[in-house]
Amino acid sequence: MVDVIDSVIDANADEVLAGSTSMHDLMVAPRPLRKPVRDLIVVRAPGSLRPAGRGGHVRIEHLSSTGYDEVVERPSADAVALFWRFVIEKYGIEPPHRSE
Repeated sequence: MVDVIDSVIDANADEVLAGSTSMHDLMVAPRPLRKPVRDLIVVRAPGSLRPAGRGGHVRIEHLSSTGYDEVVERPSADAVALFWRFVIEKYGIEPPHRSE
C-alpha cells in the first residue's frame, strides 16, 4: 500500500486524485470530489475485512455507482501497476509524471 501511495506522490498525481484510509484500506477518487463520493478505487490491506484470497497478493477493487464493481487480485509486486491500470481505465487519468 505504501508503494501505491508513493507512486501517486512521485507522479505528482495528488492534484488529480484524492485519497483516504480506513483502518486497513486505501480509498482513492478523482478530484474534484463530488459529494457524495460514489466511485472509488480501493486497495485492500492484509488486515482488511475483504483481503486478498491468497497470501502475498493485493486486492484492488473499483466500486462503481452503477453497481458494476470490478475486483482483481495479483501478487503484491504488481500492486502499483494494477492500481494505475484501474486509475487509467476507470477515471481516464494518466499519471501526470512518473519518474522511473
